[in-house]
Amino acid sequence: MSAPGHAQLQKGITTRVPFVGCRSDGQLGPQRAPKVRHTPILPLDAAQQLAFYAASDGLGVLAPRGWHCFGVYGSNGSGLVVTPEKLVPGEFFKQHQFSTKGYGVELTYDYGGTSGRWAVAEAIARYFPRHRSFIQQNFQGLEVGPLPSGPYPHDSFARRTDTLVQYTTPPMAQGSGTVWVLAPSTEPVEGLSMLVNESDGPDLLRVNVRLPRAYRALAKTILGNAEHEVH
Repeated sequence: MSAPGHAQLQKGITTRVPFVGCRSDGQLGPQRAPKVRHTPILPLDAAQQLAFYAASDGLGVLAPRGWHCFGVYGSNGSGLVVTPEKLVPGEFFKQHQFSTKGYGVELTYDYGGTSGRWAVAEAIARYFPRHRSFIQQNFQGLEVGPLPSGPYPHDSFARRTDTLVQYTTPPMAQGSGTVWVLAPSTEPVEGLSMLVNESDGPDLLRVNVRLPRAYRALAKTILGNAEHEVH
């Protein structure tokens, strides 16, 4: 019987990914990057390529090691951006907010009990019709403008439940993957939108991923961990 190969020996081994703290800015001013945070345990092959990025306010997200991150926050919720290029904080607060056609991982978390309810209502109108009572309860008598009647026409879906939708926005298309920092480009965006049942919610978690070809298989791990983080 031959001895097991190196790949076989590594299979089944797990390890904790490293942590990267991210600076952030928002309603209460600039915040320093946190130094320590609990991080996910992943299979060795994925853990060797990923790190866990988080700001002092908000959730964290997996992204390729060696990338750069910045967070924003306010009464409506928080957001985190991770890209291969260094990020300039001031670009997030200009009239025309920072966007990129390059690679990146972005996470947003909107509070249903505050001004973040606008984003929650739009997501419900697109994907989660069984939760339309939230719109009726929170916007009755208000001029909110027309809400969407369904998903973006070019998006395709891998999973869809009463509280979660996982989608792909194709190249050069406007969709759920290109509504914040990741602008339409020649490569697709994979993402998820998820209602999180909080007492004054529901809240809305969104994660979008556009990765270089060498990292593209890691999108499933990144999205799966994001879903796990809020359970």
